[in-house]
Amino acid sequence: MRDVRPSFPELRQLHAVTLYELIEDTHLDPRAVILLDTRSIGTPRHVDQLLMSLSRLAGTQYSRQAINVGDITFKLHPDYELIPQDTILSLLEADKLKLKNE
Repeated sequence: MRDVRPSFPELRQLHAVTLYELIEDTHLDPRAVILLDTRSIGTPRHVDQLLMSLSRLAGTQYSRQAINVGDITFKLHPDYELIPQDTILSLLEADKLKLKNE
């Protein structure tokens, strides 16, 4: 059964919050932000930080406690190598352009 709650990337796009804004607001490694956004994987700490950041930037409260975000897989040691370092800038630029054109 599919989780009917919106996913992190769906909420981020709904509020037109860019990956770059989340990185700037949280000061997290860009790979941690991109991993949650593209594969729904993150450490509990990073997920909480990103949900707090999304809440601040969107003006709507999102949290694990509110149970209003779905499709997140928690891993204590995510494989950040899934996001190659040399693709980060192009992913951030593509995201910014996509949200700007919507």
